[in-house]
Amino acid sequence: MNTSTTRPARSAGAAGPTPAELGIGMRFSIHPHTDDFVEVILGALADVEQAGLTKDLVIETDEVSTYVGVRTAPAEQRLAAYLSAVITAATRRSGGGHVVAHVLLSRGCPGEVACDLSVTGLPDPDPVALERTGIRAAAQWSLYPLLDAGDGGGRPDHMAHIETAIAAARDRGTAAAAAHYATKLTGDVADVLATAVDAWAQVGARVPHVVTHLTISVGSPTQAGN
Repeated sequence: MNTSTTRPARSAGAAGPTPAELGIGMRFSIHPHTDDFVEVILGALADVEQAGLTKDLVIETDEVSTYVGVRTAPAEQRLAAYLSAVITAATRRSGGGHVVAHVLLSRGCPGEVACDLSVTGLPDPDPVALERTGIRAAAQWSLYPLLDAGDGGGRPDHMAHIETAIAAARDRGTAAAAAHYATKLTGDVADVLATAVDAWAQVGARVPHVVTHLTISVGSPTQAGN
C-alpha cells in the first residue's frame, strides 16, 4: 500500500528515538507437538544462535515465554528474522509435525511498568525482507494501536489503522479470512510474519504505542480444507 502521504513529517537530519528508547521487542513461546519437545525447542534455539541471528538482541527466558529486545536498528528486521528462523528450525527438528508459536510484538513502552509516550519523530522503518522457508503456516493475527491522535476531533479511530493493515495483507495475498477478534493469515512462514511485522511497524510510524499478537500454526491436523 502507498502510505507516503500519511506518514508524519520529520525535520531534516532528525535521528529520532532508538529501538531501545521506543522499547521495541517481543515475547514468544513455541510449542512443538511431539514427545521430544524439549530437544526440539532447545535445538531450534541453538540453531538460531549458531546462525548469528541473536546478535544485538537481548534474550530472557522464563517458565512462560521468551523476551527478545532490540537495542539497535533495524529492529523489525532482526525480530522477524529471528522468529522465522526459530519456527523453521523447530518445524524441521520435529520432522514436519505440528508446531505452534504465540507471539506478542510491542513498541512504545520501554519502561515495562511506566511508559513515556511523549516521543516525537517516530521512525518509519523499511519493510522486512525474509527468505521464504518452504513451510506453510496459518495464523490468527490481531493489531492494537493503543494511543492515536484520533480523527481530528479528539476521538480515537483505531479501526482506521487496523483496516488499512488488513487491506495491505489482502494486497499481499496473505489475508485469508476474517475471524472473531482476528484476521486469518496463510502462506509461507516468512510471508505471514512479514505481513504482521510490517503492519505493526507502519502503524508505529504514526502511533506511539502499538501491539500486535499472532498465534502461528504449522502442520496442523485440521489444515486440510482450510
